[in-house]
Amino acid sequence: MPTRKIDELMWAALTDPAFRGRLLNGQRGEVLASLDLTEAERRAVLAVQADTLEALAGALCQAATCGF
Repeated sequence: MPTRKIDELMWAALTDPAFRGRLLNGQRGEVLASLDLTEAERRAVLAVQADTLEALAGALCQAATCGF
């Protein structure tokens, strides 16, 4: 199950086009540095290869069920 912080990350990406753009266009590391994620959460988000929000969400959901 996704964590609350991952849920907050996805909500911000859904509601803030500038945030979403930075998350998906190669600035993901900088975006994540400003968030209070665990190291495992940070690694999981950085490991995703996605250029759409839908792909990012799907990969994170799958990673969460695998116990990231």
